[in-house]
Amino acid sequence: MVFLAKIATALILPPGCIILGMLILGFILLRRGKARWIVGGIGILCYLFAIEPVQDLLLRPLEDWYPPLPVEAELREKIGVADALVILGGGTIQGSPEAGEHRDSLSASALKRLVYGFSLKDLFAGEYVLTGGKVFDHGQEAEAAVAAGVLISLGLEPKRIVTETESRNTWQNARNVAESFGYQKVILVTSAYHMPRSVFCFEKNGIMVIPAPTDYYSHRNKRYDLFSFLPSMGAFFGTWIALHEYVGLVQYGLVYSR
Repeated sequence: MVFLAKIATALILPPGCIILGMLILGFILLRRGKARWIVGGIGILCYLFAIEPVQDLLLRPLEDWYPPLPVEAELREKIGVADALVILGGGTIQGSPEAGEHRDSLSASALKRLVYGFSLKDLFAGEYVLTGGKVFDHGQEAEAAVAAGVLISLGLEPKRIVTETESRNTWQNARNVAESFGYQKVILVTSAYHMPRSVFCFEKNGIMVIPAPTDYYSHRNKRYDLFSFLPSMGAFFGTWIALHEYVGLVQYGLVYSR
């Protein structure tokens, strides 16, 4: 019963129902030549983008680009030379009810980055730099300000927190940190898939980086089964994240490599 329920759910909910509809439409247009191939091809492409093995295939190279921080004994020696620990923003939920009236909360990805950074507080005694403003101003709070409130609620001393609230993308994160604080070397905390683009931006702005990746999205050591090949919105989103990063790497390489 559970087996059939999972299959039915995958086919009824997006993106499964959309993919199934496009494949059926492609079959209906069987005698229409190019139309059949276009519709069917798009359906197959959408299916591939929505399954776990393809998501993992695209995400793993990004997430494995930089290794995780070493074990604690080695870590103390490595991070002791850093001027600051920088945590990049990952988005907010505007007007989130549990945060209070007219207050925002961090997205799941942003919160995971923050919690991981906080977990290093006893190993790194320096400043925490929270960077992130408003991509588009719709009356929301600057993300760095929201993150600062969360760090304080977790128990980090306010005097250790520095915020940069004007940046709107990763390049501006790095540029504003470099121009405002003058750090030479930082521990950089962000999602593993986002680390390659982030390191590029900070190094191009003259800051040496100790990568501290977190928020891994792809599966490791997983034995795929039938359910792994059922389309899901989670896998579709993971594929979107990977493609977004690859496009960003190319774009930043072309625009900021001078």
